[in-house]
Amino acid sequence: MKLSTNLTNLGIAISLGTGNSSQPLEPAIDADQEQPRRSYVYAHLDDAGKIFYVGVGNGRRAWSTDRHALWHRDVQKHLHGKYQVRILTDNHSMEEAEELEAAWIAQCSSGLVNVQNMGRTLDFEAGARYHKLREANRALIQQAKSYEKHDLTEAVSMYARAIEAIAGYASINIETDLFGKLLEEEAEELGRSGEIEALDRLTMCLIKLGRSTEAVHHVNCYFTMYRRDLNLSVAKRITKRIEKALARVQK
Repeated sequence: MKLSTNLTNLGIAISLGTGNSSQPLEPAIDADQEQPRRSYVYAHLDDAGKIFYVGVGNGRRAWSTDRHALWHRDVQKHLHGKYQVRILTDNHSMEEAEELEAAWIAQCSSGLVNVQNMGRTLDFEAGARYHKLREANRALIQQAKSYEKHDLTEAVSMYARAIEAIAGYASINIETDLFGKLLEEEAEELGRSGEIEALDRLTMCLIKLGRSTEAVHHVNCYFTMYRRDLNLSVAKRITKRIEKALARVQK
């Protein structure tokens, strides 16, 4: 398979990113930009000609907007809905195209919004801290469950401590580069996730103890901090539990 070294044939200067290869990949001059043949590798580029997404497909896949949330965030919020489609190379079997896609992703990794990107830069120190704190907190939640059978009051205290501890790691972002920036933006806008299991168990325990008003307080505080968990089915279950408990108290 022959790849072109003349980028001007595409009518645009394409930024290839920071690959490690001594012979960087370049778009094929004979790639059909309108009706790509068989399986192909394509890229989405911003107005400056920088690749921000690489994909593989056939037919009209390159022009589809059926993409993941971070792709849409980047296109709408940073590129103002404007981007270009370029066919990097076509006329391959799917297996060949997937191999070429992986090579292009590795070459452009730091500037891509691709979810599947083995070359993405990660903050391993932050990752280790996140997993250490979360694992310890999840262990506390499991320990609290064992207390429910013989000491509901202590279980409540443990669940409350677990919820407080979430703040120590919920905002840690191990992703860097463009992907990490978009994830952080998404979290700031849509909210972060917590450990809703702790809230679920805490409300059950408080209601059993006849402390429904306190349960309401914890629910309100939790969802103020961890708004993304409102989308979970367990959040609806908690809300219904609280409403039933309050209704019984008011009778």
